[in-house]
Amino acid sequence: MEAEKQSGLTPDERRAAIDLIKSVQEKQFGVVCDKGKARSVKIPDFHLDNANEVEIKEPEWLIPGYIPKYGITTIAGEGGVGKTSLWCSIVACLTTGNQSFLLNGQCPFKTDPQNVVVFSAEDSWNYVLKQRLINNGADMSRVLYMGPEDERFTDLNFDGDLLKGIIETNRPDTVIYDPVQAFVPANLRMGDRNAMRKCFSPLIGYGETYKTTSIIIAHANKQSNVWGRKRIADSSDIWDASRSVLMVGTVPNSEGLRYISHEKSNWGKLQETALFELRDGVPIFKSYSKKKDKEFIQEDSKLKNNAPAAEEAKEFILDLLNEHQQMEVKELDELAKVEGISKNALKEAKAALRKENKTHTWSVGFSKNERKFLISLKDTEKTNENA
Repeated sequence: MEAEKQSGLTPDERRAAIDLIKSVQEKQFGVVCDKGKARSVKIPDFHLDNANEVEIKEPEWLIPGYIPKYGITTIAGEGGVGKTSLWCSIVACLTTGNQSFLLNGQCPFKTDPQNVVVFSAEDSWNYVLKQRLINNGADMSRVLYMGPEDERFTDLNFDGDLLKGIIETNRPDTVIYDPVQAFVPANLRMGDRNAMRKCFSPLIGYGETYKTTSIIIAHANKQSNVWGRKRIADSSDIWDASRSVLMVGTVPNSEGLRYISHEKSNWGKLQETALFELRDGVPIFKSYSKKKDKEFIQEDSKLKNNAPAAEEAKEFILDLLNEHQQMEVKELDELAKVEGISKNALKEAKAALRKENKTHTWSVGFSKNERKFLISLKDTEKTNENA
């Protein structure tokens, strides 16, 4: 009786404590007395796995070489370059099992149709996304989505319970997140590296536990002359968390030609850059290129820097041709040199005038020694100049 008084527990409380101890003996819990009440606490587990027991596996692919399964892939680019059309094309391939245009028929790859979840905060399903997916040939019965019109959407975060529940319930093969900023908690600064790593870690876990692949759409940094991990806006941690990174952009000085540059690959070698055009929101493969995003960025920057000089060269050419009607290209080049116009500025000016349908270039003569290249204004341009 005296011992019971010293313990501060009544007989009933002591019996309850003993039962609690017995119930947790086989589990990773301990028991403490807190203000006269017994409660369980989790005992830290310091056990480590033996690396000798790890099973080595070969990488599996959604799109061979470009997008690995079960990890995070990021597709980044500035607005209007075709990111949405690209992921719609990918969804179409996954839901039908057909080959992606990125492979251009060179890889005998075909897979079983998969289920895809799409979370898009930027485009309307009624006005944009459904039609674009249909245009790309997606099996819409395999596409699940939640849009901003759903009141739950504001609670949809990478590290939130809502996303976890959706993936556990629906078990999608792939999830599209467009754009990344919409799924980062509002109280988290994207520049906080430690916080961002924790934010992305559930996606890695979903890949390991549920075999779910995550494709993140990100905006590109608009600063000039930046590439690599600095090209992704707001947080370079997106680059670090991704197993594969694809940069999308427009080919400088081209008519609607775009590129997909493979910038990072943890599970294989970097693939060639794919050049494509868009027709009704459908990517159409044109060719491969050895150039990477950095080279396209540098080329675009150079063109912008040369723009004033190119404009002056255009005026020089127009004035010269309006006076002489037509002349040899060689003579024009020599006169431009005398005027201090650089070769690059002259080249860009000629290309711009042809693109604007203001000049016409042709050759006369058959043999190599006799052939001459001539340039003149188009008739419409002559009329405008003389009006």
